[in-house]
Amino acid sequence: MKTRSLLLLFLLAFFSSCIVKSIQPFYIAEATEYQPHLIGEWTDNKKATWTVVSFKDMFLEDNKDWAKVSDEDKVAYQKYKDGYFIIRTKNDKESVFMAMPFKIDEQLFMDFIPFDNEEISNDLVSQHLLRTHSVAKIDTLESNTINITWLDESRLTDLFKKDKLKLKHEKVGIDESFVLTATSKELYAFLKKYMKADIENKWESSEKYTLTKTNAQP
Repeated sequence: MKTRSLLLLFLLAFFSSCIVKSIQPFYIAEATEYQPHLIGEWTDNKKATWTVVSFKDMFLEDNKDWAKVSDEDKVAYQKYKDGYFIIRTKNDKESVFMAMPFKIDEQLFMDFIPFDNEEISNDLVSQHLLRTHSVAKIDTLESNTINITWLDESRLTDLFKKDKLKLKHEKVGIDESFVLTATSKELYAFLKKYMKADIENKWESSEKYTLTKTNAQP
């Protein structure tokens, strides 16, 4: 009986709505745009804290002698210099992401991917998991308040079922959720069309946060 209850809870967790995931980033290099106002300490509407740090600043602080930087690290620097490390902390538990800001027309987005964590990476279960990209729309409400809204899987599931969306994807797991397998160029083009599409509640999401900066200048 206990086993059946655990299985039911497991299935309910898997079948609940979640964010859209992709193998490839949602942005193209020429669309990235560094946003200095995102740097700092924030709190969200779910009582969690967010620390947003410039990848460029951290990299240069750790690599003051450029001559000793490996070619591989130099490539990584050029690729991610407009990005951020983001740490979300709630109940003493940290979620760490690498995030890249990019724009479609004048709308700001952020591509998120989980960052390596040695303790997590050594866990056998977690080694079965694939680190995928997700995308969130960033809206400024006031000078020190922003909304972060992830693209929700249920929005695209409906489009796939109605054959209104032709975007490469695969169904995975026991819940048969999907993972996008399209190229970054195709994903960016999709987001551009999606922004202009007349779709009801297209940014309704199970993952939406309102962040207020806690270290804002007076």
